Amino acid sequence: MKKNNILRLFQFRGAISIIYYFAFAFLLWYLIIPHTSLYFNNKIFTPFNKRLNEEDITLIKGEEFTLRVMNFNKRLYFSSTDIKVADVNIFGTVTAYRAGTTIIRVKMRDEVLKCRVRVIDINKKKLNLKAGKNYRLNVKGVWFGVSWSSGNSSIARVSRYGNVTAISKGTVKIYGKVRGKTLSCTVTVR
Repeated sequence: MKKNNILRLFQFRGAISIIYYFAFAFLLWYLIIPHTSLYFNNKIFTPFNKRLNEEDITLIKGEEFTLRVMNFNKRLYFSSTDIKVADVNIFGTVTAYRAGTTIIRVKMRDEVLKCRVRVIDINKKKLNLKAGKNYRLNVKGVWFGVSWSSGNSSIARVSRYGNVTAISKGTVKIYGKVRGKTLSCTVTVR
């Protein structure tokens, strides 16, 4: 009787078996958790502890930033959890490649420091519209918090959700500001 109960755990009969729960937990832990704030936790600031010069940075695609460890003068090992989003070299220079989030880990002796890197990019750099037409711009790499503005609202207007409406002929820049970084799209209205 006990043997049958154990075998039922591994069978699929209209309900999810224990194997599926393990697979789900594995995917959650290794693919999802490193990109959330559960993985990245802020420590209390103490002036004499080893710490990074920044623990949370936002970069535009193609931008670079150098991480430094304060109060430490030994060999450091840098690594990225997702090298497709941003990678780091042996000197601590982080290079942003595509929109997304990654964690840069700095390993020293028996301690690991972490820095969250958010890479952002706009979905269109140049846009051609006829007067009266609309197009939705968005910033890849963040879900909310983008502040939109138009360089000249008589040529093209933009809503707070990134919807661009062409008004009259001309060229204008539409700006999206997020986390202190500004992205732009050049809109040409025909």
